[in-house]
Amino acid sequence: MTSKVLWLVLLMPAVVSAQPAVTWLSPLIGVWATTDTYHPVSGAPIVESATRTCRSVMHDSYLECETVVARAPASDGGPNGAGRTYRFLINYNRTTSRFEMLSIWSNVPHKAVQTMAPNRGRDRWIIEDLAVIGDDGSSNEHWSELVIESADRIVWTGRRVTGGVDPTTAPISFHETWTRRSR
Repeated sequence: MTSKVLWLVLLMPAVVSAQPAVTWLSPLIGVWATTDTYHPVSGAPIVESATRTCRSVMHDSYLECETVVARAPASDGGPNGAGRTYRFLINYNRTTSRFEMLSIWSNVPHKAVQTMAPNRGRDRWIIEDLAVIGDDGSSNEHWSELVIESADRIVWTGRRVTGGVDPTTAPISFHETWTRRSR
């Protein structure tokens, strides 16, 4: 009996340290220049340049990424002459044993909750819709892949999934590159 208890005590630190944490997302921390090309269902692509700042918040239990887009005035060919801000709040939900991301935007009323699943090396994350709140129901399910190519470059590609199509081959909804400005 004593050897079984000792065995469990010896294993406990490994189990605790192996549990995912927001620190798994530390490669995202910093200030980034982003270029996002949005591909609408119809019409020409829309390209935005922005600054994204990612940092640990709420006692290091969340990673917050705030993106600030400054658009050119409509008279200069900008989409609508206004900027926008959006945020992602990411945490590891111990209850559901998964990473989750809440996304909110200043220019649209809906919110999205998505799951994030890393590969073994934690340099490739699959992001899938869990719920979209406050939408009119016309949006498609989105699937995306965030790839940490290096310490200074991230590529995030989103796809519009309809009718049971393989998400890896579904039409691209956005393609975004992050280039590090500072840590």
